[in-house]
Amino acid sequence: MIYDTLKQGVFPLKEENMNNLKIKRLLATGILSLTLTGCVTPQSQAIEIPNEKVGVKVSTKKVDMTTTLIHTATINNNTQIMHETIMKIFHRVNKTPYVFAGSSPYGWDCSGMVRWMYKEFGKTLPHSATAQARVGKRVSTPKLGDVVVFGYKGYKSFYHSAIYIGKGKVVNANSGAGTTIIEPLSNYKNNRIVFIRIVPTA
Repeated sequence: MIYDTLKQGVFPLKEENMNNLKIKRLLATGILSLTLTGCVTPQSQAIEIPNEKVGVKVSTKKVDMTTTLIHTATINNNTQIMHETIMKIFHRVNKTPYVFAGSSPYGWDCSGMVRWMYKEFGKTLPHSATAQARVGKRVSTPKLGDVVVFGYKGYKSFYHSAIYIGKGKVVNANSGAGTTIIEPLSNYKNNRIVFIRIVPTA
């Protein structure tokens, strides 16, 4: 309506001005159309920054390999320390007397000797054969350094503990012998025997 009035000469406009007005109207219409439709130029699309976070993929193979290497190193370190600690016990055979409630190379009882050995290893075990039976993991086949506990058949508690040294033998503080000795497991064949693994070794 306003455009028709202007064209009729109420407010006379030169043809050049009329053309400029048309162009402005077309431009305004185009901008409005772009705004309503949400259209963007290819250049705008190219620099558009996504809102979503980009995830970083980590190779599971590398993680598994690292875990395996750490586990192997831990096993090897445990095995070395275990051998060194067992040798310390061997040096006390027939030297350290059996002393009830003792837990040092000057005198120990069965669970006191086991406690001392694992303290040298960096582990703290309770001073009781029954309590030591509840620490760690029970295994069917013993390894060097595993704790061996002995109980009477039909009873849940244990009365004696020792350290397995291989070839079916244990080192223990024996009340009957009055000292630290090495003896075969066959000496306890009428007893309930349980093997306890405190640390994994090779």
